[in-house]
Amino acid sequence: MSHYKRDAASNRDALFGGSGGGGSSSSKRGSAPRPRPQQTPSTAGGGASRQRPSAAAAVASQQPSLVGLQSAPTPSSAADPTATPGPSSIFSSAGRSAARSNLNVLTGDAKIAKMSEAEDYRLKAKKCMTRGIFSKPDPISAANYYKRAADAYKACGENRLERLHRIASGDCQLGQDAYATAAAEYGRAAELAETSDETLPRKRQECHKLNLDAANAWAQMGEAGRAAECKARAAFGLVMGSPVQARIEPKALAAIEEAVEAFVPDPLNRKRDYRRTGTSAYADPNSPDSAEALERATALAKQNVITDSFAHETLAKVGCELLGRGHHESALYAFGAVTSSLEAEGYATISLSRAYATETIVTLAAGDVVAAKSDFQGVHLQRTSYLSSRECALAEDLIRACDSMDPEALDEARGRGGPNRGAMANLDPVVREVVGTIRVSGRARGKDAGARKAAPSSKTGAVAGEQQQQQRQAGVSVPAEPQQTKGSAILSEEELANDTDAAFDEMDGIMNSMGLGDDGGDDDDDDEIDLT
Repeated sequence: MSHYKRDAASNRDALFGGSGGGGSSSSKRGSAPRPRPQQTPSTAGGGASRQRPSAAAAVASQQPSLVGLQSAPTPSSAADPTATPGPSSIFSSAGRSAARSNLNVLTGDAKIAKMSEAEDYRLKAKKCMTRGIFSKPDPISAANYYKRAADAYKACGENRLERLHRIASGDCQLGQDAYATAAAEYGRAAELAETSDETLPRKRQECHKLNLDAANAWAQMGEAGRAAECKARAAFGLVMGSPVQARIEPKALAAIEEAVEAFVPDPLNRKRDYRRTGTSAYADPNSPDSAEALERATALAKQNVITDSFAHETLAKVGCELLGRGHHESALYAFGAVTSSLEAEGYATISLSRAYATETIVTLAAGDVVAAKSDFQGVHLQRTSYLSSRECALAEDLIRACDSMDPEALDEARGRGGPNRGAMANLDPVVREVVGTIRVSGRARGKDAGARKAAPSSKTGAVAGEQQQQQRQAGVSVPAEPQQTKGSAILSEEELANDTDAAFDEMDGIMNSMGLGDDGGDDDDDDEIDLT
């Protein structure tokens, strides 16, 4: 009977893990038994039972362990704070990222056994896809075996092998119209591509392609919201690894704006004119400006707008990424999609108020006070819930300060101890930083495209001037520079000076009419005090 009990304990341990059996059964196993919590000696007869686990652990500690765990390697993109992380880090929550970073991988003999198991699954999948005389390929079974092999490679920490088997499983599932499973496999493979050891261009290409495949699978299933999110991930896959504050390349910017339109079509986006690249998919090339074509496009757009619960959060993250890189127009296009999505949903109040305030802030940062005031009065104030919000007071104070060109009022509106500190605290950190760059006139402080374009031309002109001077000193004839022209007539030096003076006089007159100029003797008259 005792022999039977030992065999049952061994079988139970093999199926369900260590169960804390006798010392003889634990000594036959290769792995250490599961540790038990320490007990406080409370009875006199429990001394022998308390000594058994320690003896079993001493015996097991003398044998080589078959199971080893090692922490998963940290992604290289997460270690560099100056590089743009992958799309999974941008669009995922902090808790989900932390859970993935705490995964452990097998080492030693346990890894060898798991790798052998994965190889068996791969061979079974290959056999399922082989055509025979009396059999045909079975993609469903092959996809299951490929998934098991990928899970085994995941436990071993084999990034490349897991990624390849995820893709194979997704292809088999997609061929059998299992779109949800295929999209999940493609998405996991895209996350693995972000942390792979490939070169940066290869990682960007794989991440972009796999996320687009996932978007295609979700679209065929009818999940437009998830498809649009995968398109956003694919677009930011092209930006992965670049400096955090660097300008985005035109190809990646075009992909980002296409992803924004996948959430909210351009006919419903009030900020569609701020789109920098591409054309709308709802535009009619035959009659783009006709009222009938615009009406048809609007009706079609209302059927395809995404109003899912968290769609506006993805768009807000896209807008903040664009805003942090200096793309104010494209960011305003994304934030316009945020407000349009929340308006179409019809239930949002606080989120919509913050979206309206963000839209006003970005418009002011772009230097368009007139558009910010028009949208605030014509659209934002028409929402009853927005009138009593703190964000409305912040937007009103900012617009009023910029409209009256009052720097002191602007500093008071955005100050930490001012009346709008509550609304400022609820803003995204990137938007809060942009509030500090707003000026009473012109665009927000920063490096704009005009300054970057003017710098190389001025440097080129200086180099050309030095070369001409060296040629004159060497006695080489230098061709004369062409004189500036006004229309088709050639201006002389005297005419050019007269035109310049006239332009300065016109600007002085405009400044004086606005009360910002210097009228000469008027200041002295204002400073004198008549005591009589």
